[in-house]
Amino acid sequence: MRTISLLIVEDNPADVLLIREHLSESPSKRYDIAVAETLADAIERLKKNDIDVVLLDLSLPDSSGLDTVRTLITRYPNLAIIILTGLQDEQVALQTVRYGAQDFIEKKQITSILLNRSISYSLERKKALQEKERLLGDLSKVLEQLEVLQGILPICPACRRIRDNDGNWLQIDAYIKKHARGESHRICSDCYGELSPHMTQKAR
Repeated sequence: MRTISLLIVEDNPADVLLIREHLSESPSKRYDIAVAETLADAIERLKKNDIDVVLLDLSLPDSSGLDTVRTLITRYPNLAIIILTGLQDEQVALQTVRYGAQDFIEKKQITSILLNRSISYSLERKKALQEKERLLGDLSKVLEQLEVLQGILPICPACRRIRDNDGNWLQIDAYIKKHARGESHRICSDCYGELSPHMTQKAR
């Protein structure tokens, strides 16, 4: 069973205790729980520790409302953040998700099943987003390489296909497969004419 490193950012001891109880009721997860009572304390803990999930209250002694989640996500964009708050404002909830929070749960609606499920989904969504960003980064590198190749090979700017010597337009992978060689070094016809007498003498 993997241990999930979790940070509760909450200044109300009663709420912290309730959250701990809900987390302890999970049959399939084990948590390593830390608590921060202020946003500044949370940032310090995140600097020093590898945290998987943050349960964030929007009303803290040193920060409140949307500024709280915006500050944390700006500093740690790859962090899975779930908002737990007493606020009952749907617009605020939507805005926190737009900023990058994975979920928004009203404290009075929290149950063990809901909280643990939200943590699981948040981790999976964050993992999927990171993979998507990685693939987009790889794609950008490929496109940069294609721009370089366009100066060397006849590449169609619309469909990115390459024209071979026979006048056929091939997909990049098909072109590479067709023109790939087991040996990277070949002797051109001019050099072959110069080298062949010497090669014949060596053979003798």
